[in-house]
Amino acid sequence: MIQDEILQIGTVESWRSSRVATEVSGRVEVLQVRRGAKVKKGDLLARLSASTLRLKLKESEAKQNAAMARLQKSRDNLKRSESLMKEGLIAERVYRDAKLTVEELEQTLAVNESERLQTQDELNKKEVRAPFDGIVTQALTEEGEWVTEGGGIVHLVDLSRVRILVEMPEKYIREVQMGGAVFVQIDAVPGEVFSGKVHALIPAGDRAARLFPVEVHVENKGLLLQEGMLARVAFALGASRRVLMVDKDALIRKGSEAFLFVVTDAKAVKKTVMVGQGKADLIEVNGEIKVDDLVVIRGNERLREGRAVHIVSDGVGPADTTHPASDSESPGHAH
Repeated sequence: MIQDEILQIGTVESWRSSRVATEVSGRVEVLQVRRGAKVKKGDLLARLSASTLRLKLKESEAKQNAAMARLQKSRDNLKRSESLMKEGLIAERVYRDAKLTVEELEQTLAVNESERLQTQDELNKKEVRAPFDGIVTQALTEEGEWVTEGGGIVHLVDLSRVRILVEMPEKYIREVQMGGAVFVQIDAVPGEVFSGKVHALIPAGDRAARLFPVEVHVENKGLLLQEGMLARVAFALGASRRVLMVDKDALIRKGSEAFLFVVTDAKAVKKTVMVGQGKADLIEVNGEIKVDDLVVIRGNERLREGRAVHIVSDGVGPADTTHPASDSESPGHAH
């Protein structure tokens, strides 16, 4: 079986790209990364000055610790008051006062904790961290600079996978299958073939050129694919079909004519064919040729119609050599 293919040019884009910004304003105290740095999600990228907030947090924690100590002491006092009241040794009013003190201290503790958490949150925002695993492509500030809320710190890209955007002619777009496999070659990475899948068929095309965007996703092991690289993407079109294939060496072209020789009764018989798609060392042919015909693949350039042909069983030799035509079930392999 074989599928028709179309080769289209596309551009590699990063899986994710982010201008990482600060949520608060401040002076850049530490810029932890530079261009080209690889980071993990949560890694520190930069820290803004926060001495006032750190002092405020220490005060909040001390205040909270003191309130907790007072609350514990008041709870102990409440337990004693409850026991004494049950024994009739103190008035109920004394017990109610002790209970009210505990409730007030609990409220104070809750307010203090809220203030502490708010200060801690403000302090955390002074640290800018990586939102995902990636590579820093540009630092957008420097140590000592003042950045405002929303100010850029670094530009970060994720290249663990990549997107390739291809403009597909309208005549082929209906034959491209969602989730279909594609094969990608990159000029900058010679000798490598990358596997990918069709992820999206964008229905909004270029009206003038009649081109429709197709998005392909490719795993990027080893980070060989970089943003902006030119990609050549091979798409399978339509359903698989059964074809007849012969060794490419069997084919002879003269001008617009394509033909080959088959062996019938030990003599060469010329067969004009129409040539289709190639796969590895095989090529699709259509014409007066059938499966298991013996096709000449060596010495065929000097053959003439009706000339005697010597069949070499091992397929190698100085004499004319033949090979059976194949009804290909798997392109690239002949029988």
